[in-house]
Amino acid sequence: MYSARKYQSGLLGIVILSLTMPLQASFLKNEELPIVLTPARLKQNRSDVPASVSVIDRDMIEASGLREIPELFRLIPGTSVGARDGWNYVVSYHGSNYRDSRRMQVLIDGRSVYQAGLATVDWNDIPITIKDIERIEVVRGPATASYGANAFLGVINIITRHPADIAHLEATAERGSEHTENYRVSHAGEYHGGHYRVTVASRHDDGFDIKSNGQERLDSKTLQLINTRYERQINSTSYSLNLGYKEGRVTDDYSDVDVTSPDTLVDDYYLSTRIENELSVFHQLKFQYDFSGQQQIHRWTAEIPPYYTNLNQNPADLILVDANEDVQVNRHDIDFQDTYIWNKSLTSVAGVHLKQSRVSSETYYGGTLKSNNYQFFYNLEKKLSEKFTINSGGSYEYQEDIGKNFSPRVSFHYHVNKNNSLRFIYSEAIRTPDLLETSANWTYTGRNVRPNNGGPTTAILLQTAKGNQNLKPELIQSREIGYYGNFNTIHLQWDVKLFSDQLDQLMSNSISLARFNPVNDSYLKQRGIETEIDYRPHHQWLIHANYAYITDESNTNTETSFTPRNSASLLLSYKYKPDLQISISKYFSKEIGTSGNKYSRTDIMVKKIINLRKSEIELRYAGQYRHDDDSELLSDNIYSNKFRQLVSLTLRY
Repeated sequence: MYSARKYQSGLLGIVILSLTMPLQASFLKNEELPIVLTPARLKQNRSDVPASVSVIDRDMIEASGLREIPELFRLIPGTSVGARDGWNYVVSYHGSNYRDSRRMQVLIDGRSVYQAGLATVDWNDIPITIKDIERIEVVRGPATASYGANAFLGVINIITRHPADIAHLEATAERGSEHTENYRVSHAGEYHGGHYRVTVASRHDDGFDIKSNGQERLDSKTLQLINTRYERQINSTSYSLNLGYKEGRVTDDYSDVDVTSPDTLVDDYYLSTRIENELSVFHQLKFQYDFSGQQQIHRWTAEIPPYYTNLNQNPADLILVDANEDVQVNRHDIDFQDTYIWNKSLTSVAGVHLKQSRVSSETYYGGTLKSNNYQFFYNLEKKLSEKFTINSGGSYEYQEDIGKNFSPRVSFHYHVNKNNSLRFIYSEAIRTPDLLETSANWTYTGRNVRPNNGGPTTAILLQTAKGNQNLKPELIQSREIGYYGNFNTIHLQWDVKLFSDQLDQLMSNSISLARFNPVNDSYLKQRGIETEIDYRPHHQWLIHANYAYITDESNTNTETSFTPRNSASLLLSYKYKPDLQISISKYFSKEIGTSGNKYSRTDIMVKKIINLRKSEIELRYAGQYRHDDDSELLSDNIYSNKFRQLVSLTLRY
C-alpha cells in the first residue's frame, strides 16, 4: 500500500512539473484543445472535464492491428482485459471482480449494452465490428452522476463511423490462427437527403486450444451480423437511426454430466433513434429512444443419478434428462437532455433517463420479470476565472425494489494556462443489484426422463438458488488528483492521475448455481497512480503509451484477482510512405487472473495499400507473440502456439 510520504511526493512532483510547463511550452499557439463528449454529457475541452478520460481514435484502431473490440482497452491505463473463453471477454477499469462485466457502463452511440437480466456486458453479442468504430471515449472513474447506476467504475462510449466519412464500398476477408475466418462488406451512400451505411459481416474462430490438463478446449464462436446507420440534417435538427441484428453459436466445454454439447445459440437485435435540435447557439435539446433484445437458446442432455431429482423410485443407476438455460431479455431506454449556455462562464446540462428491463427464463426466473428505473441528472460547469473552473453534477435515481439513491460529483480545475490544468475530483457512485441478483428463482427442469419405467417423465433438480430481495447498492467513494497537458504544436498530450477509491457493500460471490449467494459482505480499497502519453510529432508517427500502478486491499480474493499491480502498454506506428504502415505494440500486466499470472505480449502489424484508378487494395499482416507460458485469466485458457497470425485483404471503391 502507498504510504502518505509516497502520495505527498507524487503530488508534489506533479505540481512542480505542471508549474514549470509554461516555460517548456511557451511556443504553444492558439490551436483548439481536444474535445470530448462523454464525462459530463457536455462538449468540453479535455482540460475542463470532471474526470480522467482517454480516447482511442480511428488512427489508433488501425495502427493496433487488433480484431477484437475488448482488446482495444489494453491501450487504456488502469483497465484490465481478460478472456474467460475464446468468445467471452471481461473488461473492467481497475479490475476488481473478474467473473462478470457488471460494473462498467458500455455505450454504442449512446445506447447501453448492459444486460440487466444476465448481469453482464457480453462483448460477443455486440452487433458491430471493429472496423465500424470511429472513436472510443473511456471515462476512467465513477460516472453514475451522468450515466446512472451501472457507470460504477467508469464508462466506455463507442462512437461508430459516420456514413459520410467512409468509402462507398469496402469488402474485407481475413484468415488466421485458430481457424480464424472473418468476412465483412460495408456500403455507404446518400438517400433522401441523408447518408447511410450498411455493414454485413461473419466471424469465426476456435478460441483457446487446450486446458491445463492437456484436453481440447471447446470455446469456438461463429456469428453473422448486419447493422446500419442513417444520418440526416434538416435545418437546425439532426436525425439519426441505427439498426442491428446478430445471430451466432458459441461452444462450451462438457461438464461431468453432459451427454450432448452444451452449445448456445444467440440472437441480438437493437433499434436506436436520436433527434437533436439546435434551438439557438446557446440551447440544444436531444431526445433518444433505444430498444434492444437478446435471446439465448442453451439446451443439452445430461446423465445424472435419479436421486438428484427426487426420482428415487426410478430403478436405473443413471437417467438421461433434457435441460435448458434459455433466456430472453429486452430493454427500453428513453433519454432526454437539455444543454444550455447561460453566459460565457456558465454551462448546464440536465435531463431524465427512463429504463425498463424485462427478462424471461424458466430456469433462472421461473417465468417473466421486469424492472423500471428512473434517473434525473445534471451537470454545471462554472468558470470562476481564467484560472479556476468548477464542475458540479449529480444523479437522482429510483429503481423498483431497490429504492432511491443520489450520486454526486464535484471537480475543481486550476488552469496553469490554456493547455495545462490540475484537477481535483470527488465522486460517489452506486451499482444497483440487477434482476439476477435480487429475483433469481434458479431451478433446472429435466424433461424427457429416460428410462422412466412408467414413472414421471419430468424431474426437478434438487439444487436450487434464490435471489436476495434485501440487497443494497454497491458503493464507491473516489478521490482523484490529476494533471492534463496538451502541447499542441508538437502534438503531444499527457495525463497523470493519483487516486484513492473505497468500495463498500460489494456483491462478490460467483453467479453460479453451486455458489449462488448474493450478499453485501465485501469491501475493496484501491490506491495508485496512472499515466498516459499520446505523441504524434508528424503525420507519419503515432506513439501511445500508458502505465498504471495499483495497490488493493479486500476481505476477499475475488475482488483483487483481476487487478494487476503493474500494467503497461506501448503502441508505436510509422507510415514509411502514404501507402505503407508498420506498427509494433507491447502489452504487459502482472499479476492477473486466478493463478496470479503475468500477461506479456508483443504485436506487429504491416499494412500495404495499392492504389488503382478508382479504388484501392489493402494488404495487412498482424502477428501476436506471447512471451510467457501463463494461461490467460483462467487456468484452462491456453493457446498451444505462442505465435498467432492474421492476414487480410480489403478492397475499397
